[in-house]
Amino acid sequence: MPISLPGPRSRNRPSPAVPWWWDTSPTVPADLHRRMHRSLDGARRTVATARRRGVPTEHYERLCDELATAVDTLDDQLVHASQLPLADRPRALHDLRARVADLERTGSRIGRTALEAIAPLTGGVEEPLRRINERLDQHLEARDELRDLESG
Repeated sequence: MPISLPGPRSRNRPSPAVPWWWDTSPTVPADLHRRMHRSLDGARRTVATARRRGVPTEHYERLCDELATAVDTLDDQLVHASQLPLADRPRALHDLRARVADLERTGSRIGRTALEAIAPLTGGVEEPLRRINERLDQHLEARDELRDLESG
C-alpha cells in the first residue's frame, strides 16, 4: 500500500511544473515563487477578513482570481528561466523579479482596498462639524458678553 507523506509534495500547486522543493530552496526562482504565493495568499486572507466584516467582496475575489492567473503564468516563466543555461539565467530572472514586485504591489493594493471598504464613508461630515463649531463659538461669545454685562 502506498504511503502519502504530508509536506511539500502533497501540497496542491496551481502549476504542476513547479518543483516541490521550491518551498524551501534558496534559489532565486524559488524565492520569487514563494513571494508571489505569499502575496496572493495575503490578498485572499485580507479579502476574507473584509467579507467577515460585512463587505461585499465578490469583486475583490474576482481580482484575486485574476491575480492567481498571473501567478500561474509567472510560475511557468520562472520554471522556464530556472532551466536556462547559467549565462542566460540572470537577465531572465532580473526581468521576472520586476514582474513579481508588480504582482506583490497589486496583491497588496487589492487587500488594502478591500479593508478600506470596511471603514464608513466620511464624506459629508466636514460641513456639519464646521456649523456645530461655529455655533459653539457663538455660544461662548454670548456667554462672555453676559459675564461682562453682569460684572460691569
